[in-house]
Amino acid sequence: MRINRLVVGPVSTNCYIVSNEETKEAFIIDPGEEAERIEQKLQEEQLNLKAILLTHGHFDHMMAVNELLEKHQVQVYIGENEEELLEDPYQNCSGSMMNRPYITKANKTLKDNDVLELAGMTIKVLYTPGHTSGGVCYYLEAENVLFSGDTVFCQSVGRSDLPTGNGRVLQESIRKKIVPLPEDMQIFPGHGDSTILSYEKKYNPYF
Repeated sequence: MRINRLVVGPVSTNCYIVSNEETKEAFIIDPGEEAERIEQKLQEEQLNLKAILLTHGHFDHMMAVNELLEKHQVQVYIGENEEELLEDPYQNCSGSMMNRPYITKANKTLKDNDVLELAGMTIKVLYTPGHTSGGVCYYLEAENVLFSGDTVFCQSVGRSDLPTGNGRVLQESIRKKIVPLPEDMQIFPGHGDSTILSYEKKYNPYF
């Protein structure tokens, strides 16, 4: 597995291009903006895009989706309770915070514990509501990696005061879904630096 991180958009969102170095197949997690830059990286690495995975529906995690779909006929995945945010510019905050209303659609919805097979990798879906009501994390057990979106950051968590957020639910998601995972698991969040679960257990007050 190879992970390319691009920091995109007005609030420095981590967009991840995850690829299989042998087959050159890839998927994107949270293409928040700057579609041309994301496309350029795909071309530089000679990658064959297979899917787009969204951790949740906020504008800063999906505002490159429509442009990417103009060039790539791929599935867009999101948690089953999150479609409404994608299609409402005020719930996804593109209208209220950016004054640039933006909507998109996912054509595949995911449930807790669903398993995807993409680019030769097995991806388990962990339903982790709290930052939004339908947020998910993507767990690659064989690679010992979690893409946490805005559920968990290094020494922090995502805010819960935006539409459909709930702080109590967020901490419950962390306790039930994140804490039991392997201590040495690497976490790639939606914003900021990557981290290790054992470090978060020690230094993240929300744990």
